[in-house]
Order: sequence, then C-alpha cells, then structure tokens
Amino acid sequence: MSTPLEDREHLFRMERMLAGLLRYGALVASGWMALGMVLSLFKDVLPLKTLSDRCLAIGIVLLIALPVLRVALMTGVFLLEKDYRFAAISCAVLGIIALGFLLGTFNPHVQFH
Repeated sequence: MSTPLEDREHLFRMERMLAGLLRYGALVASGWMALGMVLSLFKDVLPLKTLSDRCLAIGIVLLIALPVLRVALMTGVFLLEKDYRFAAISCAVLGIIALGFLLGTFNPHVQFH
C-alpha cells in the first residue's frame, strides 16, 4: 500500500509528463508552422512554395493530434496503474475519435471544392 506522499508524488510526475507532452508538442508544431511561414516569404521559388505548404500542414496536423496523443498517453498510464475503469473510458474516447475521423474521411456525401 502506498502512502499519501507517494501518491502525491506519482500524481505530480504524471501531470508533469502530460504538461510536457502538450508544451513541447505545441512548440514543435509552432516551429513547423513558423518554418512554413518563413519559407512562404520566398514564394517566387516554386519548390519552396510546396515545401512551405507541407511544413504548415505538418504543424496543423501536430496541433490537431496533441489532444488525441494526450488521451492515448493517459490510456497507457491507466493501464500501467491497473486502473482498468479509466483505461476503458479513455479507450472508448480513442475509439470515438477514430470513428469520427474515419466517418469524416470516408463520407461520400461531403464534397470539397
């Protein structure tokens, strides 16, 4: 049985890990977008235009993926702690996110122009 001090330290360690994921993930995504914006200043050079678009797209995808990565990380933490109730809930959330992504991706009724 763990003591309240050990539980508190474990909680702080888990919170630091999640905060680090969000902080550094946002910094990396912002770096990709900043690189894309800088490269877009040189839009006269055609290969740099496509490269800047790709850098911007990577940054946006990373920003969108951060909350999903947080849920996935929490699922792993809950499984390691043998907290199966919360692991099941976070797995259900990941399933809902995946289902929404798949339905949005493969929906034949949505047309982009």
